[in-house]
Amino acid sequence: MCNLKRIASLVLTLSVIIAAASCEHKELCYYHPHVAPVRVNVDWSLFPMDEPTGMTAYAYPLHEDENDIYRFISHNINYITLELEAGFFHTLVFNQSESEYGTLEFSNLEDYNTAQVRVLQTKSNWYATKAPDTKVGTEPEWLAVGTAENVEVTEEMVRIAEEEFLANRQEQMMRAIGRAINDVATVTPISVIKQVEFRVYCEGLYNLRSVRASVDGMAEGCILATGEVTQGSVSHTIDAWSIEEYEYDITRGELVATLGTFGIPSGHTGKPEENKFSIHLMLVDNQTTVDYDFNIGDLLTEFKELDGSNGELQKVVVKLRLPEKLPDVKPVDGVDGGFDVDFSGWGDEIVTVIPS
Repeated sequence: MCNLKRIASLVLTLSVIIAAASCEHKELCYYHPHVAPVRVNVDWSLFPMDEPTGMTAYAYPLHEDENDIYRFISHNINYITLELEAGFFHTLVFNQSESEYGTLEFSNLEDYNTAQVRVLQTKSNWYATKAPDTKVGTEPEWLAVGTAENVEVTEEMVRIAEEEFLANRQEQMMRAIGRAINDVATVTPISVIKQVEFRVYCEGLYNLRSVRASVDGMAEGCILATGEVTQGSVSHTIDAWSIEEYEYDITRGELVATLGTFGIPSGHTGKPEENKFSIHLMLVDNQTTVDYDFNIGDLLTEFKELDGSNGELQKVVVKLRLPEKLPDVKPVDGVDGGFDVDFSGWGDEIVTVIPS
């Protein structure tokens, strides 16, 4: 009987000890992070423009709970610091934040593989199309994107972080100060925006007042993680032109304009008719207009070879030639015959019919 009492007493004592230990474990786990601080460095050396003033980063942990996505926005463009559980993750970095872009629209950012960006649609005060499915897109602002895939946070990193956390907790610090941060990856953003420079040879420049143009069949956007262009296409208007006169004959020269673009859409086959460039010139009489169309799809295939990996500006130069000299006209009263970028005298809109 005595032995039974001792056994019962021992069992009770062990139960109290186990219960106490269990309670303490729950208390520790409540505050216990089970994560490790990791740093992803960002190298902007391949971005062809000035360093950005801020950046956005997304981290996509590759575990069962795919809803755990981390978003990081900062004016510090050199690195991001995250606290993640052990496992693997992808990270996506781009300059500025989504809301700072006035010409771009981001979508599907909750999914690393399908996150994308595309130009916003706009309306032109002179360009229109009768094709109902044709979009007129804004000229995109500069955007650089970088990724690091399958970045690992090891169990050892978490274990060390836990030990440091618990040690600091004894000093009543809820978050560790001076914890070891693990450098786990370096991301090097590359511009997904390219340029096409139009150079149009023209004779009779003294008859030219102003120029405007359009180009259709350009890429609407791209997949952020890969930089691959999407299948959708847009038209762009080109309103900012300059003249480069030839020194030996100032009546001749080139009309020059540059357009920012995502390039040519996925599935582009390089046929000339896949992209039409239309140029409209107003002469100094403020009445006569001259219009020309060029099929240039074969001149844009170089976009497929550009990837930005050398850090240089990705540009395709399209050289065209007006087939004839601009006709001589008498300058309207008050117009000196010089080139003017103002479009106030153009009148009604020009409707360009684009085959569907």
